[in-house]
Amino acid sequence: MEFPLSITANINSHEGNFSREIELRSPLTFIVGPNGSGKTHLLKGLKGSFNSYTNKKVRFISAGRLGPLEQYRSNYDQYDRPDEADKATHGYKSYSEYRHKIETINGDLHTLSVRTDILIKVRERLQKLFKRNIKIDWDAGNLKVSFARLDNSDSYYSSGREASGLLHLVGILSALYDDEIGVLLIDEPEVSLHPQLQAFLLKEITRVAGIPGEDNYKKIIVMATHSTEMIKISKTDDLLSFIFCNDLKEDPIQIPKDAGELQNKHVKSLVARLGQEHKLALFSRTPLLVEGPSDVIICNTLSDKLYLNLEAAGSQILPINGKEAMPETVKLFRLMGKTPTVLVDADAFADSLDLVRAYFHNEKIRNAADRLASEKGHSGILDLAKDIYDNFCSLVQNNWDSIANIAQNHSYFSLSENESLDKKRSALCAVFNEQISNEAWSMLKNRLCVLFDIFEETGLFILRKGTLESYYHDNNEITDKVEAAVTESEYILSFPEEKLRSTYQDILKCLKYASNSEFIDESR
Repeated sequence: MEFPLSITANINSHEGNFSREIELRSPLTFIVGPNGSGKTHLLKGLKGSFNSYTNKKVRFISAGRLGPLEQYRSNYDQYDRPDEADKATHGYKSYSEYRHKIETINGDLHTLSVRTDILIKVRERLQKLFKRNIKIDWDAGNLKVSFARLDNSDSYYSSGREASGLLHLVGILSALYDDEIGVLLIDEPEVSLHPQLQAFLLKEITRVAGIPGEDNYKKIIVMATHSTEMIKISKTDDLLSFIFCNDLKEDPIQIPKDAGELQNKHVKSLVARLGQEHKLALFSRTPLLVEGPSDVIICNTLSDKLYLNLEAAGSQILPINGKEAMPETVKLFRLMGKTPTVLVDADAFADSLDLVRAYFHNEKIRNAADRLASEKGHSGILDLAKDIYDNFCSLVQNNWDSIANIAQNHSYFSLSENESLDKKRSALCAVFNEQISNEAWSMLKNRLCVLFDIFEETGLFILRKGTLESYYHDNNEITDKVEAAVTESEYILSFPEEKLRSTYQDILKCLKYASNSEFIDESR
């Protein structure tokens, strides 16, 4: 067996029966995406497709694997049965023969009943890591599993009274160490596990993943997850092992192996320092890309204050840490099948058209912008942007004196050591925010407003005042951006909504676009 491995998932769903072609690039594959995007259907559709690749068993473990236990643990019909948990059993002796086909924890517990070597492996980890012991018994032909604390080893209690997380862990570990299994498909391995336990389980999964052989318990593992703790990304090539689902009716997305974006130094740097908020964006449909952590603080505060439901709408605010990485990051997320929204400072346009070209590199987005541009009498968005940008640069170079007395008051003017950039940045903000009597600059302002309006209608938001800090309620000099953002966020929470909508109008337009959801009206 060699990778990459082309395989077909045969899906049976409420949308009908159909197939999806995917490519496994490594022994460990992650399926990610929002709820309702078809991850479980895809995972389950792979069950019958591996038989031609391995002589070993193919096992699917469902997200509801503890379901059979709930008849002993839950009040399911209004009647409390406080002693029922002590009677928990896990199926008849005959189940052992079909344990690899059973999709719940019962299948894995039956593995422990017939494979003492696997039981020893699981027991060792329970004893050393969780100070628990496990015992397998038969009660009138039914499998019974009991646990005991090591500090009270003579007192065993039923599996019906054990913590859900520990039961999930026992089941998955049993499947991982089973050398009769060649392919393991796990739906939501993180269920009921706290973050540190998820991290431990991922290490065990990574250690076991490999090409299955007759003399090892290595196995191909494919898992669908919602958890940032259950995915590991340390370099850009790791993204090749991800399958991105966005909708059951759409083909799953995989980043091409030869994608140039994976070699970009800015993207490599971003991936190398991925934190939780970065990983969360992998699960969203429409990530909102911003420049830095202070932008995240302000955007989250505004979203909470105005009840915009960003996350519920499938968005996630992601700091890129600088505009230099923004163009390639936009392309990278589009390769994942996502539709990023971008919020950047004014210098992202004033300095060059790199971001604009990257943003409209996507055919669907560019066509939408071209239609809007044509309504204004222009051939297309990129030609329009270049024409206006060239006009802008020419005015800065040849007509600087007519705007200098206004532009020099903007914080941009002394921000860098590059006089040419400082002039362009401060002039752009002056054009948008100050009264200018010069006819050439006034005409440019009209054209810039048309261009930026088209940008915003297609998801590219460039702050017209300059930086996000330019919108703060005071003009004090900022020495620490994050600290200043925290202070401003406290002010925002006490701010009247109407004034807030006026002061932060540019940012709110972006947040509303990213959330793409209607206001929830409780009175209805």
